[in-house]
Amino acid sequence: MSELIWGPLLAGYLFLGGLSGGAYVVGALADLLNKEKYSVLSKSAILASFVSIIMGLVLLVLDLERFKEAPLIILNAFVKFPDSIMSVGTWIITVFTLISLVTVLLWYFNGNVLVRKIVEVIGMVLGLATASYTGILLSFAKRVPFWQSGFLPVLFVLSGLLTGLAIAVLFIPIAAGFMPKAFGDFKSMWNTTPEFAGMIEYTDKFARALLILETVIMLLYFSSRSSGSLIWGGSGISLYFYAYILSALLIPLGIALYNLKLPKTNGHKTMIYLTLLSTVLALVGGFLLRYVVLIGGQIII
Repeated sequence: MSELIWGPLLAGYLFLGGLSGGAYVVGALADLLNKEKYSVLSKSAILASFVSIIMGLVLLVLDLERFKEAPLIILNAFVKFPDSIMSVGTWIITVFTLISLVTVLLWYFNGNVLVRKIVEVIGMVLGLATASYTGILLSFAKRVPFWQSGFLPVLFVLSGLLTGLAIAVLFIPIAAGFMPKAFGDFKSMWNTTPEFAGMIEYTDKFARALLILETVIMLLYFSSRSSGSLIWGGSGISLYFYAYILSALLIPLGIALYNLKLPKTNGHKTMIYLTLLSTVLALVGGFLLRYVVLIGGQIII
């Protein structure tokens, strides 16, 4: 391809879709495996998931100019199910959005716990499907060899889980600071340093494993592309690629490993602020990954 058809808006949609699916899985697992111990993390992740998928759909509409001329064109995707991957994806995202909304309502209006957990199990499946769909959509594109790889959906799922975990942790102090009355339990956890640090120690166990897995799959994906060497050096997006590696993988992994060495008694604040920095970098890196893959497929023949 010589002309860029898709740019930052669509990269943002792919990023927010993966983040949303990953955040939902994080929130559901925290609820299902740890009962009430990490309820704040669960609530934060579920709410972030719903907000993210809505924001992603807004970016998608803004990116698709044809919606301005034919706003009902989206109905074709529903009617043609399951004739195309876009039709399947449209149904997955629609149902996932509804499930996310229901879960938010069950959490914030103290709905039946059993019903909530049943919904969360369904939502986890749809969340993983949503995160993987953003990669499958590209891998199904014809005439774009750079995207046609089974590693791409896996890479996007792992990135979605990591960015979902990052936004779940980051949203707690944000909500506690800007909306303390609406999120009293968030404020309580944020103000209790040992409790927040304990949550970070728990999430870091999963973050380290996911970071290593994403690094491996990233290397397999970009190394398996016949033209992937241009990403490593020689193309206009190489700088973005290395920025992704640093911000999404190397620095967060370094911080997670450094947290292990911090003293348990007086290292809590250092751990917390380093982790919050790591979450911001992970989110930036998650977007850069989608941008590099999206632009790379259009400029590398």
